[in-house]
Amino acid sequence: MKLLCISRKYPPSVGGMQRMNYEVIQRLASKTDTTVIKWGHTQIFLPFFLLYSIFRSLLFLPKSRRPDVIYLGDALLAPLGLTLKLILRRPVAVTAHGRDLTFRFPLYRTKISFSLKRLDRVIGVSRHTTELCRSMGVPPDKCVTINNGVNPEEHVPSPEDISAAGERIKARGIEPDRPIIMTVGRLVKRKGIAHFIEAVMTLLMQAHPKLLYIVVGEGKEKRAIEAAMRRAGAENNVLLAGRLPHHLVRGLMGISKIFVMPNIPVPGDVEGFGIAALEASCAGLPVVASGIEGIPDAVVEGENGFLVPADDSRRFVAAIEMLLRDERKRREVGECAKKFTAERYSWDKSARRYLEELQQLAHDAGNRYSR
Repeated sequence: MKLLCISRKYPPSVGGMQRMNYEVIQRLASKTDTTVIKWGHTQIFLPFFLLYSIFRSLLFLPKSRRPDVIYLGDALLAPLGLTLKLILRRPVAVTAHGRDLTFRFPLYRTKISFSLKRLDRVIGVSRHTTELCRSMGVPPDKCVTINNGVNPEEHVPSPEDISAAGERIKARGIEPDRPIIMTVGRLVKRKGIAHFIEAVMTLLMQAHPKLLYIVVGEGKEKRAIEAAMRRAGAENNVLLAGRLPHHLVRGLMGISKIFVMPNIPVPGDVEGFGIAALEASCAGLPVVASGIEGIPDAVVEGENGFLVPADDSRRFVAAIEMLLRDERKRREVGECAKKFTAERYSWDKSARRYLEELQQLAHDAGNRYSR
């Protein structure tokens, strides 16, 4: 099978979509004859990348490398995929991540919906994302769910990682023996960090005045989070660490007690999956997360953490308090999370599912597309 993969979100740019595209496409390329057209930089030049993708696919790809199947890295590329499908008469599959479906621009949603319905396979990264596709009119028989994965060994903190993280904490003037909970992700409203500080941290600090909440990441919500810290009187209990290299993130997970994902629903935005929860689980951290959108596909109640209603601050407090007060229980949940995640989620498993779907499309195409 000859495969053409097109991705506008790819390393060296950073993000969950970039990581997923890289991990899956690299594994597909190791199993089949694959041509990759990718863009790993600012999306300002996206129109030029789309034109380049069309010209390369139609004019500069030798006939000997014309694909049997075309795979697109996200739903924004669906109109491009439909164009290539009509011209090349080849089946097209696309992955839908979540936010690529929910942009609050009517024309965008109309075009994406029109195109997705006419592609051959739409792969949601979670059950929630797949349901979003169906709600846009994609026929159920064209939809499939394949969860994102993780490379477990990449997220286990080493003694050196832990030491480096401890030194970074000390350099900020923070006592290293404080109980730490943490979040990793872009600072955007749907992550719920500002709400968590005001609604949950204020309650937790009453019982645990030394509790430290470390937030790793950057984004446009930073000022709103800082304002929430001031309103909650939590300036000494919240550390906005910014973007950190991977070994320091691992190290912070090694000295933290709990990973939290306090997402809230935001119109026009969505958490398609929750890959950071898997990474925390690999590090042996219990996860306490909002049970909304795609998160329940990454956090399974009683296996690698606990799901609570996004609007129930008391339930968040109760879950975190239970883990903070019972060290034995916390360690047991962390060890269970590590084992469960390694067994259930991996990029190798995800890529095998992708390969099976694409091979099935190539097989079926023999009856539907003339060569």
